[in-house]
Amino acid sequence: MKRIEPDRYEIRRAMLLAGLRQSHSFTSVSETIPEQWQQFKALGNINGQVGSTAFGAVCGSTVNRFEYLAGIEVESFSVLSADMGRMRVPEQYYAVFQHRDHISTIPKTWELIFNEWLPRSGTQPAETPCFELYDERFNPKTGLGIVEIYFPILH
Repeated sequence: MKRIEPDRYEIRRAMLLAGLRQSHSFTSVSETIPEQWQQFKALGNINGQVGSTAFGAVCGSTVNRFEYLAGIEVESFSVLSADMGRMRVPEQYYAVFQHRDHISTIPKTWELIFNEWLPRSGTQPAETPCFELYDERFNPKTGLGIVEIYFPILH
C-alpha cells in the first residue's frame, strides 16, 4: 500500500461555509460528487461570499454514507436563502495533505488518509468537519492542479 504523509500541520481559523449539502454513499462518490459540484457552480455567486476559494466539506459520516457540502466561505448565514446548505467549521488543528493527481482520483487520497496514514500516525481525529480546499492552484476545467485536504486532529 502506498504511504501518505501530511505536507504540513496548521491551525486554521473558524469559517462559515454555504452551498449545496447532500448525502452520498461511499460506493457512488465518483459519480455523485461531480454532479453536486456542477449543481453548485450553476448557482453563481452566493450572498455574502468571501473570496473565490471553494470548499468540499465532509461531516455526518456513517459506515456507508457521508454528508458533503460543495460551497464557499460566507460572512454570515443571515443573508442566505432558506434552501442554502450551511456548515460551521470551528478553529481547528489540521494535518494538511496535497492531492496533486486528477480530481477523479481524490477518493483514493481520502482512502489512504483514513486507512494508511491515520492508523499509523498515533493521532486522533477531531470531531469536526474535514474539508477540501480548491483555490487558484486547481483548474476545474481540466480537473488538474493542487487540492488541499484538511484533516482535523487533536493537538
